[in-house]
Amino acid sequence: MPQRKKVLHITIHLPFPANHGASLFNSYKLISYLHKNHDVFFACFLKGEDVKYKDAFLEDTGITNYYFEVLNVERNPVNLIKSYVKGISINMFRNYSPSMHRKIQEIANDYDVIIAEHYEVMQYVPKNFKGKVIFRSHNAEYLIWSRYAEVESNPIKKLVINAEAKRIKKWELRYVAQADIVLGGTNDNEIHEPNPEKRKLKFRDYLHIGEDDQIKIPIPEFDTLENSLVYVGTLTWEANIEGLIWFVQGCWTKLKQQFPELKLYIIGKNPDQRLIEMSQQFQDIHITGFVVDLETYFTKCKVNIIPLRFGSGMKVKTINGLCRGIPMVCTTIGAEGLQVQHEKDILITDNVQTFGEYVSDLLTDKNKWENIAKQSKITAAKYYTWDSLYKVLDEAI
Repeated sequence: MPQRKKVLHITIHLPFPANHGASLFNSYKLISYLHKNHDVFFACFLKGEDVKYKDAFLEDTGITNYYFEVLNVERNPVNLIKSYVKGISINMFRNYSPSMHRKIQEIANDYDVIIAEHYEVMQYVPKNFKGKVIFRSHNAEYLIWSRYAEVESNPIKKLVINAEAKRIKKWELRYVAQADIVLGGTNDNEIHEPNPEKRKLKFRDYLHIGEDDQIKIPIPEFDTLENSLVYVGTLTWEANIEGLIWFVQGCWTKLKQQFPELKLYIIGKNPDQRLIEMSQQFQDIHITGFVVDLETYFTKCKVNIIPLRFGSGMKVKTINGLCRGIPMVCTTIGAEGLQVQHEKDILITDNVQTFGEYVSDLLTDKNKWENIAKQSKITAAKYYTWDSLYKVLDEAI
């Protein structure tokens, strides 16, 4: 059993309902484990619909010591300018609150450990804090913005995004230096600290793990499945939006010519308007909205697509796909940092034409489909379970 500590956990999102997104699921698992094994104070912003879920979250986790604050600051040109005036990144500005700052300053030194989830939260760690600071980075955030700039065609937007990437990098590296322990994906840790010897001192590989109980669920029978594709993700996140548009514009018409019955189910709440317009333009692309039970689609779709062209860190949606055993076609960004092999437990390409060809292969080649489905579960069971992560967390604390 881990030694019980007093832990102050700060995050920018309410991690509930856990099935509303991969990042929320990971944060939910972390806070649930912390509360079970330590004396936790939970500080969190409430954004959008979070307010209506906070009571259910408290009842579900059993947390009794907490501070919630409603905060909804838009990402827009005015707030971008304000962030420059304040000297911080736009996302730090969107997650800054004087009252949250005062609250954390008042209580911090009553705790042994501060766990700060996301770099935006590190701005609340008091300079005079006497305990241990654990920074859970989630991603190398500046790399996401740099890669976003690479695929942006508008020259003005490209300039703004590149400038933001540089600002984020400055703050991320400052917070990495400030923290006693950094919990991050293997590849993110390497980006934040390229020197292997220095990395050993404070960096711990803390992966983005999916729903590992899905490893135990049987693989569907190939012949019972529709010629359908499934995508699960946050439909307000630019990387997901851009990737889906890239896939549909580059692959869909040709795939429909080959498979007239083909359907694509895009699962996620609050879809961006561009995705809605895309689904109206192309036949048999269905945006389902939020789905409580994904098995409805995992037991009828043959292929899981992950067409991400920018981002950083390990993608929980990819690990979830490995656990469930629905064969995936993925970009290198989608498979980044994972212990996977092309054509063994996943199919990987950054060429949109080849992406479509791989989808076609999985729709028609039963032996390839079954081999990849079985191997993906073996890989998930070997590398991606929560028990291994909890050991890393206990040692860090």
